[in-house]
Amino acid sequence: MSEYVKELDQSRYESEVLQAEVPVVLDFFSTDCPPCEALAPKYAAVAEQFDGRVKFFKIFRQGNRELASKLGVTGSPTLVFFKAGQEVGERMSGDIKRSELKKSVEQLLG
Repeated sequence: MSEYVKELDQSRYESEVLQAEVPVVLDFFSTDCPPCEALAPKYAAVAEQFDGRVKFFKIFRQGNRELASKLGVTGSPTLVFFKAGQEVGERMSGDIKRSELKKSVEQLLG
């Protein structure tokens, strides 16, 4: 985990995501998941670039099944974007390019 990416669990979802003052990106990940491992350094780099303007969280999908199910997340990695407590934009999953992630975050900031 980088200093720009925090791990989040179900108990803090409402306060950290739904009541956030800034846009939020959630990365639902799994262990033993090569695409998740490939995404991690790109996700951390983009999180560093937008530090202070967007919050970046990682959520262990198997450890937060109820939250994943509530949000309809069925695969890893899956990125979900929030603004003002509402999901916005298109979700990203699978093999995610850093440039695509950066573009989605820029759109999130509007």
